Amino acid sequence: MNNLIEFIKKNFHYFLFAVLLVLSLTMIGKSMAYSNYKFARICQSITGPIQKNWSDMVHKFSLGQENEELVQQNIALMREHDNMFIVREDTLITQMSEEDSLHTTRTRMFDYTHAHIIYRTTDQAYNYLIVDKGAKDGITRDMAVTSPSGVVGVVGDVSDNFAAVIPILHPDSRISAVVSSVNQVGTVVWEGNDCRVAYLENIPQHLEINIGDSVVTSGYSNIFPKGLLVGTVKEVSMGNNASFLTIKIKLATNFNKVNTVYLIENQYKSEIDSLKAGFKTE
Repeated sequence: MNNLIEFIKKNFHYFLFAVLLVLSLTMIGKSMAYSNYKFARICQSITGPIQKNWSDMVHKFSLGQENEELVQQNIALMREHDNMFIVREDTLITQMSEEDSLHTTRTRMFDYTHAHIIYRTTDQAYNYLIVDKGAKDGITRDMAVTSPSGVVGVVGDVSDNFAAVIPILHPDSRISAVVSSVNQVGTVVWEGNDCRVAYLENIPQHLEINIGDSVVTSGYSNIFPKGLLVGTVKEVSMGNNASFLTIKIKLATNFNKVNTVYLIENQYKSEIDSLKAGFKTE
């Protein structure tokens, strides 16, 4: 015990140095940690906005890619709708059976592509849209144009890289449509002023048309497939001509917000046009 005490007394200054060294290192470490914390906070305040903007930009690019993929998926689904095909049913009677054997074949009549609107007007007497695809992309005049919500219009003119669309919001637009509840064919026209509404003409006044009834394409033109939504009935009244109703419809497409459109090609349009050219008009 005496030897231990003597040893401690003899080496006391070494023990004191070690204790003070540990304390000083501890205090320096704490001081550096606080400095590092402050430095990190300063760096974060500077780089944080940059990182956020970069993240937002990357997110927007990824959203664009995701949106493009969704458009392609929508096109794939729409291409398989029944109104895209001509359905033929052939009944064959064989000697082996007294029952009819029904054979159904589907031939594609309409096909889809898509484009993005790069110019539009909605508040003019004559409104137009321009999309970012043209003749080089297979776009031709008189192709039907729709949005994810409903009918937009018809391709009116085409250049190599762009196409001009005559929308419903144009006095020369005429779209054959039916009121789904009564299956009566009429014509959708626009009378100006409001880009949210149009009118359905040539509906006889004796028919019962209800608010909220769907108005869809008739399929009787060689431009639009059957059953595409144009809008819904908003108001019904007696027109100046007592034989027909005045039907105001709320358009399905919001022309101020739509950015992506689908262009629909009738693959047999030239053949049908050739037949129609032979009809007598007098």
